[in-house]
Amino acid sequence: DHCSCRKPRPGLLLQAAQLLNIDLHSSWMVGDILHDVEAGNRAGCRTILLDNGNETEWLINPYRQPLYITDNLLAAARLIIN
Repeated sequence: DHCSCRKPRPGLLLQAAQLLNIDLHSSWMVGDILHDVEAGNRAGCRTILLDNGNETEWLINPYRQPLYITDNLLAAARLIIN
C-alpha cells in the first residue's frame, strides 16, 4: 500500500515523464478525484478537478488544491488551450 505508483503518489507520472521525455511542468493532470489532483501537483503538473460527483473526501491541503475546478471535460480542455 506504500507503492509510489499508487495515487496520490506521483510515481507513474514521474516514470512516464522519464520514459517518454515529457515536461511535467508543461503538462496537465485532469482527474475526477482529489487523489488525481494531488498526484499531478506532486509531479509538478498543472491540475484540473472535474467535479462530477466522484470525489467523496473533500480533504483539501496544498497538494490537493487544483488550479481549476470544472464540471466537464470540454470545459477542462478549454481551460488548457486558453
